[in-house]
Parts: sequence; structure tokens; C-alpha cells
Amino acid sequence: MAGKHLIAAAAALVCASAHADSITDYVHAELGLGASRIQDMGDGIWIQQGAPGNHETKATPAFLVGLTGPIYSHGAFDVSWHLDYVYIGTFSAGVDGVPDENYNPQTHQVHGYAHGNVYSVFNGQGHLQGVPLTLDAGYTYRGWRFGVEGGGWAYWQTWHESLLSYMVEPHDLSHKTVMQFGYVAGLNVSHGDFTLSYRHYRATGGGNPYPGLSTGADVLMIKVRF
Repeated sequence: MAGKHLIAAAAALVCASAHADSITDYVHAELGLGASRIQDMGDGIWIQQGAPGNHETKATPAFLVGLTGPIYSHGAFDVSWHLDYVYIGTFSAGVDGVPDENYNPQTHQVHGYAHGNVYSVFNGQGHLQGVPLTLDAGYTYRGWRFGVEGGGWAYWQTWHESLLSYMVEPHDLSHKTVMQFGYVAGLNVSHGDFTLSYRHYRATGGGNPYPGLSTGADVLMIKVRF
């Protein structure tokens, strides 16, 4: 009888150890859905706020899929990691533009351009996506976790710009998409497996040979951990 109890105890210990070493104790999937707002390159680059037909779409849907897990915990304090893929949806801009020498981006005014002159029609569209890796330090109070987050991300910006010029010739002024690097910083509030997350993704328009529209994005998301 004692032998049976000993075997049962050993089996329970093995099961407990196996559970403690389960991959789900260290790695969880996470999904996020929300909204973003990009920052543009400023007046005079792909837009001219004082010129006819100027318009931008800077607010877009965004989604995230990734992995997260704990690194350290002590009492109410803990640190976790996040490795994600984030997609910031399609943004766009367009304007019936004038030459740079006929536009003041500080006053947002067209000058020295006679009535009846031909405008150049600019239209562009693109998106921002990438892979952020961040550390998330949090403190839990009465079941609510309050966190701060930071890290870096590798990202790709697309920007396809078309121009119908003064000579009525079409031009492709698109940004060449290459991997670039920036930083990520944010805040979050969690309860259970649900998180309200704010992140700022820093990017740069770059060159090669034309700049993209976005220099970064603010993203607000609801995330769920599995």
C-alpha cells in the first residue's frame, strides 16, 4: 500500500513539474486590433496645405499579432517581453501643387503664381509595417496592471506617388521600400488577458530616392493574450 502511495506521489510530482515547464508558462500568443494616426513629413513634402485640392488620410485601422512572455516578477512588479508584427493601414495624400519657389510652407500660402497657371497633380498612397521587440515593466494593483513599454523595431514603409506635371507628363516618384530601424515607446493597462495599449512608433521618411510620407505613428489597441 505504501508503495502505491509513493508511486502516486511521484506521478503527481512529475505532472506538476511538466506543467511548470510547459511552453505556455513562458510564451503566449497575442492579437491586437485598433486605430493609428501617422505623422507626415510636414507641409511642403507631398502636401501643400494652401494649394488647391490638398487632402490627407492619416487615421487608419491597425492590427498586431505576436508573442509575449514573462522575464521577471517580484511581488506586484514584473517585466515581460513582446515580439510582434504590426501593420499600420493605408494612408494617402494629394494636392494640385505648385513649384517649391511659389509656396511658403511656414505661412501655408501660394505666392507669385498667376491665375490660370497649370497646377501639378500629386497623388500618393502607402502604409507602414514592421516587427517591434519591446520590454514591458508593470505594477499590478487590485487586479489591474499598469505598464510602460519600450524597444526598437525593424520596419518597411511603402509610398507610391504619381505626378501629372506641368508638361502633362506622368511621373512615378515612389519611395523605394527598404528595411529601416526606429524606436517604440508606450503605455498600457491590463486586466486578466485583455490590454489597452498605446504605442508610438518612430520612423523616418528617408530618401531612396524619394521620401515616404510618414515619420511615425501613434497606435491605440485592444489586445488579447492567449
